[in-house]
Amino acid sequence: MPTVLITGASRGIGRASAVTLAAQGWEVLAGVRDPLAAPSGTQAERVDMADPESIAALARRLRGRGQSLDALVNNAGVYEQARRLIWDVNVLGPLRLTLALEELLAPGARVVMVTSGLGSLSAQPPELVRRLRAPGLSLDDLHGMAREAPGGYGASKAALTAMARVFANRLRARGILVNAISPGWVSTDMGGANAPRSVQQGAASVLWGVHLPMGGPSGGCFEDGLPME
Repeated sequence: MPTVLITGASRGIGRASAVTLAAQGWEVLAGVRDPLAAPSGTQAERVDMADPESIAALARRLRGRGQSLDALVNNAGVYEQARRLIWDVNVLGPLRLTLALEELLAPGARVVMVTSGLGSLSAQPPELVRRLRAPGLSLDDLHGMAREAPGGYGASKAALTAMARVFANRLRARGILVNAISPGWVSTDMGGANAPRSVQQGAASVLWGVHLPMGGPSGGCFEDGLPME
């Protein structure tokens, strides 16, 4: 059976995505800070996306048991927190985890960076847009930017969307598709009760990126399978 690792799988979109894929016959590794919070039918994998050593420990465990991944969903994120924590979780966490698990991604795997409409470039300061649109943007550039934390939640998601493009180029030769996917404004603890979309709708948008066929898009940003900015 195919295997997926989903971070932030204890609640919201991550949990719904994990439950759906498990029901579809996937082996689901649920990346959670508290193993007791992992959804039923999944395998809990302890990881704190703000902690580099926790990420490294997860990668060591998976390598140690010869784990192969058919998909990686970088879903964990924080919203109304200190700027430093936002960038640590939303940008540095996915960057570190994807790099640490790069060798475990099977040929033709799918990688999803869960972004947000608040990360659209039109909503960002011109200087940040210039840096994120730079043709030679690299993972080192994004790492340095994340250490600066130049903005809040929206800026961090703009950087995550750009990161999908960089990893798409890096992994293209192995047939690995990497995309930034927005779940839309979803009624979760983060999105609030007034959000117009259900958790299931948000998860379906994210899982579109997991189920992409061979030859599908890579390096793009999508919501409900449609290109975004």
